[in-house]
Amino acid sequence: MENLHPKVKLRGALKAHTPIQILWRHIKDLKWVYGFGWFSVLLTTLAEVGVPQIVKRAVDILGDSSLTSVDVKEEKFIYFLYILVGLFFLQFLGRIGWRIWIAQQAHHVGAKMKSILWDRSRFLSRKKLDQEYRPGDLMNIATGDVNIGRFIYSFTLVMTSDMIFLMVLTLVSMFLISPKLTWWTLGTLSLLPFLLHRLAKIQGRLHDKAQTSLSDLSDLSAQTVSTIRLQRLTQTSEFWKSKLFESARNYMFQRRDVIYTDLKFIPLTGLTPIVSYSILLIIGIRDVQLGLLSVGSFVAMQSYIFLLQVPLTELGSIVAEWQRALTSLRRMQNVFNEEEAPQLRNGGHSNKIETSTVFEVNHLGYCLPDSNIELFDDLSFKIKDGERLGILGPVGAGKSTLLNLIGGLERDFSGEILLWGQPIQNYSHQFLRANISMVPQRPFLFADTIRNNICMDQPLSDSDIWRLLELADVAQDVRGFENMLDTKIGEWGVTLSGGQKQRLTLARALARKPKILLLDDCLSAVDTVTEEKILKSIDQKLKETTLVWVAHRKSTLKYCDHIIELNRHRAHNTSQSSSKDVES
Repeated sequence: MENLHPKVKLRGALKAHTPIQILWRHIKDLKWVYGFGWFSVLLTTLAEVGVPQIVKRAVDILGDSSLTSVDVKEEKFIYFLYILVGLFFLQFLGRIGWRIWIAQQAHHVGAKMKSILWDRSRFLSRKKLDQEYRPGDLMNIATGDVNIGRFIYSFTLVMTSDMIFLMVLTLVSMFLISPKLTWWTLGTLSLLPFLLHRLAKIQGRLHDKAQTSLSDLSDLSAQTVSTIRLQRLTQTSEFWKSKLFESARNYMFQRRDVIYTDLKFIPLTGLTPIVSYSILLIIGIRDVQLGLLSVGSFVAMQSYIFLLQVPLTELGSIVAEWQRALTSLRRMQNVFNEEEAPQLRNGGHSNKIETSTVFEVNHLGYCLPDSNIELFDDLSFKIKDGERLGILGPVGAGKSTLLNLIGGLERDFSGEILLWGQPIQNYSHQFLRANISMVPQRPFLFADTIRNNICMDQPLSDSDIWRLLELADVAQDVRGFENMLDTKIGEWGVTLSGGQKQRLTLARALARKPKILLLDDCLSAVDTVTEEKILKSIDQKLKETTLVWVAHRKSTLKYCDHIIELNRHRAHNTSQSSSKDVES
């Protein structure tokens, strides 16, 4: 089945204008799959609707005065019994058919949705990720919205099809028996669609608010877990606890409103069959007494009324499912239709010019987004292959921003940044990430083992991992853990100290064997003795790697060939001195 709906087709469908168009394009791509599935649903419904007809014939035989022979009646009963067994067998085959063809689409589509969501979100701009699609939003969309939206391609579609087929075929069968009773039954249904539509709109609006509230809760939960050590140090755990409790309470109320709205569908859809059955008893019995309706027909009409209860009872939940699914698809579609950041997926080249100059920055200028605050003005410097550049400056001077610029993460600047003799904008994102590794000021670690956090997507042997841990001076700490490399460190490395997290992050960056290594004050939580040991080891063992170090202490930059000091108000190249000048 996998080859029936490749990622390219589903991605095209998911970029449609409306959720209904998304669904329709997917069905068109898999028309044979859904065709066989709907045929199976129709086969099941036909067999189900045929049962009351057989019962009608059997009951009418009992009251047929023209058949006086018991043997004849018994023979006809056996004949109808065989037909009933055949109808039940057809229902069994039909249910297997739609489960094979349509129901399994929930699993395929869910997997594809998550894959496309990941494929799209990793190419969004940093501004989008920072402001519009926080981790909590993307986590909620990838779990809650995907799980809700995927069922519209399978079980919700089956339930809807079954409801339509069952109502149409049941009403046709009822008309064939007694048009008058059927019209009375339809009269009780006239207001139901209008009431359901109004209730569904309310339900969709409340579901959207609940999902937004859940995103806020997920994001706040991630923040709470990541700052748990800071909370202990600053004694602010009660503050975070109250915020988390309030957010959870808000989601509880939002979700409660959705559930209450769902429950309103039950009495609304359940009342109609009761009224219809009451009409059947009042009018139908009188028609039987007058000879206008046979006993078998009355029993069949009663059976059809009971059959109508199924789609009418499910109608509310089906409408609610559609409303929730369309709302979730709309939330996913917002991500799928977002513009990607330039050159993240494609564009640019991967051709490195053989030159000794790695970075050449000319007249660099940069203003903070959505403000007139100028961080850099006419900043120029060069870095040659294998050199070490240090960057100093107070908080807010733009040290991290400068690393983001020369690392290709920020592209909105004036002036020129040349990487190996070419504008950095000309390089593809994949090429930059393959050649440049950056260790951020705030380390990020996955809720996994130390081994997997170091290896990531690279096949590293244990000896390679231990060598990297030695280089980052964290091997002794890891050997002290009971499971060593297989120790699970929790979300954001919550079980580790700040210094251990920074050194593991450094080891992970070194595992990429980058040609350029950017260090954003990544040893701030490490004591000076350990820092000196790490810096000396990096300087000696990474001779061919070009290093750019950001630090607050000049002692950290003692191995640098050049130093740039950034001013808080305006950044410029204030010094290019040797390491001897720094030491003095």
